[in-house]
Amino acid sequence: MTWEAYAVRYAEDTHRTEARSFLGGAGGDAPFPFAYHAFLLKGPDGWVAFDTGADEAACARYGKSFVQGLPRAMALLGIDPAAVRHVVQTHLHWDHAGQPGLFPNATFHMQAREMAFVTGPAMRHPMLRAGYEAADIAAHVALLHQGRLMLHDGRVDLLPGLTLLHAGGHTDGLQFAVLGTRRGRMVLAGDVVATRAHLDRRIPFPSLFHVGDALAGFEAVLAAADAPELVIPSHDPWVALAHPPALAGGEGWLVRLD
Repeated sequence: MTWEAYAVRYAEDTHRTEARSFLGGAGGDAPFPFAYHAFLLKGPDGWVAFDTGADEAACARYGKSFVQGLPRAMALLGIDPAAVRHVVQTHLHWDHAGQPGLFPNATFHMQAREMAFVTGPAMRHPMLRAGYEAADIAAHVALLHQGRLMLHDGRVDLLPGLTLLHAGGHTDGLQFAVLGTRRGRMVLAGDVVATRAHLDRRIPFPSLFHVGDALAGFEAVLAAADAPELVIPSHDPWVALAHPPALAGGEGWLVRLD
């Protein structure tokens, strides 16, 4: 089954340095810009959202420059948010799992380990709860109680040609997706791979729950993709620069990956 894949660059951080981006501070004060992406996938039965990103207010609180949001991207692509049937959340950090209310009729999909992580004793540690918003966690607990959040244990073949796999590392419940495209098997890596440089150097992003799982995640995404260039990181400016705009007006922020 062949999928179309679109990336939405909704924010950026042009002031980040390598020391803040690699475990151990490798690279020192060298500039290392970050981009923030959500993804929209079109399959034979309609659209799937992959991470719900964050809105302009959340970006401002975290000092990120807002570019364009998911609502604008969906409008340009002709997507009715109420018709989106499935939403995949890689994990519940603010920049990946904000604004779930954009999709009022969707079923959400997450690893059970992520929900256990964000509601369990690990959250007593400031380092591990950094990046989580209590309101986002509460919103997903509410979805669970509404029967709209499916908690998975490892691999799930969500739809024909679209598979979710657990990786962990960055958070305990982090997952990524493998999808069939006209270019071959593509991996939407989420925060398993923040940028291509992390994958090339085999050095994780410093926000970590488990170093060993993070390193194993690099191997997992490469094994799942048909080529290294089909591993799509979550925070690399390359994503929007190396792929063509999805349509007029999408240059630099709304691109087609497949």
